[in-house]
Formats: sequence, structure tokens, C-alpha cells
Amino acid sequence: MRCRGWSLSLSLSLWSLYSSPAAAESASSALTTAVPAVAPADLQIPEQADTRYSAYTLPQGVWGFDVGALGIGGGDAFAKLGVSYGFGAGIEAGLNLAHIGVGLLNASGAWHFIDTRYFDLGFRAGVWYGRGEWFWTAQGLVERVVSKVDVLNVPLALTASVPITSWAQLDLGVQYTFSQLYGSGASTRENSPFTDAELATRQFFFRPVARVFLSDNTALQLAAKLPVHSVLALENSAPELSFSDTWSIEGGLRSRFASNFFGNIRLHYGQVSNALYGARLYPSFELELRW
Repeated sequence: MRCRGWSLSLSLSLWSLYSSPAAAESASSALTTAVPAVAPADLQIPEQADTRYSAYTLPQGVWGFDVGALGIGGGDAFAKLGVSYGFGAGIEAGLNLAHIGVGLLNASGAWHFIDTRYFDLGFRAGVWYGRGEWFWTAQGLVERVVSKVDVLNVPLALTASVPITSWAQLDLGVQYTFSQLYGSGASTRENSPFTDAELATRQFFFRPVARVFLSDNTALQLAAKLPVHSVLALENSAPELSFSDTWSIEGGLRSRFASNFFGNIRLHYGQVSNALYGARLYPSFELELRW
């Protein structure tokens, strides 16, 4: 009986040793299958998220390069040749070299300071200084007007981003822009590239944005600029501007062409595009490369 009991115990031990690795391997396989992988082309992941009008910034150690034309915002009006860098901790700094080439210093910084799964908050600020004598692209009457003035523009924006689902995201920005014209020609309302691009306008406005991710590679965006208060930043006065002269709306498509290479096409509607390019409805283009 002892021999038979010992034999049965040995058989059970050998069976346990044989079956345990197989069971562990099966459980490990099931666990691996149950955890979905993040799609590398997903436009919502930090490496590829759109930083324009959102709370997001470039990840640590990532360079961003942007080439664009016919923009209507202060940061990309006329043309954009941007370079930016992510320093980590949600901090990013950037410079528009295209504006420097025409006599306008355009630098910006951003901080993505609240980063959660369901809610993000970011702060973005810039400083744009234009010296009229350096604005060599101006001609004729515009040249005579611009050469007499300098402009300082400081935008401050707080933006909340909420990824509602895997295919939709909402952003809400609140921005105040301080501007001031200086010089002998800073007391009149004459048109100039500075006033046309709203670089010489003090404004407080909201910017709601809706993004729909049509696929891992394509996102549709609709944004509106809704000013609450706008005045022209003249030297001795601040005439108020109407809502109809300062509001604008845009729709755009952002596509991923290759790894870390994106293209944007946008349609803008508003008085600002009419002042800049002679038509209320106007397209703009931009290419992004992240390295």
C-alpha cells in the first residue's frame, strides 16, 4: 500500500510539473491578446497630436518644423517657417523665421501643465515685435504708413482639451491679446500689414474647436474665433471694433502622409482674410515635420 501510494503521489507531481508551464503560457498568451496595442498612426497620441489651438505641446526632445502660406493668425499671417522644440515637462518654445525675414520678431512658448486621460490644460504665450523700417515688403502708401510705426503684440491663451471618444475631441481656448502701436504714425486708423493682420488690436475672445478623427491618418477640424471685446491699439486712443469685423471661422483637414510628416489645408472666412488677401473666403496651407 505504501509503494502504491508513493507511486500515485509521484505521478501527480510529474503531471503537475508538466502541465504548469503550458497553463502559464496559455494564460500569458490570453493576457497579451486582451491588451490592445496603440495604433502608431493615431493622431491623438502625444507624438502626433495637433498643438495648434489645443492644450498639447511637443514631447521632450522632439523638434517641430512648419512651412506654410496665406495664414490669417498673428503667428502665421502671410507666411510661416516655424521651428519649435519640446523641452519636457510639457514645455515648448518656437520661432517663426519667415516673419523675421520681413522685419517681424515672432517667438512663442507653451506649457501643457495638466495632463490626464480625460482632460488637458495648456497655456501659450507669444511676443511679436515689428519695426516699420524693417518691413521691406511694403510698397507705396503702405510703406510710408508702416515706416512711421512699430508694433508690439503679446497674446496669452489658456486652452482646455477634452478627448471625448477615440474619434472626437473638443478644445476651448480663452485668449487676451495686448497690442500697442508706437511712432509718429500710430495715432491714425490707416490700414497697414500690422492692422490688417490684427497685430495692432487688443482683443479678448473665445475659440471653440471641434476635431473629428476620420481615421488614424486624417482629422477634420472646425474652429471659430468669437471676440468679446476688440479695440484698435492706437497711441492716443482705442476705437472699438465691431464683432462683424473681428470674428472668423475656419475648417481644416490634417493628414498624416508618412511617419511624423503631416499636411494641413484650411479654409478661412472673415473680415481679416478679406483685409489681408482681398477675399472673405481664403485657403491656407501648411506642412509639418516632427523629428
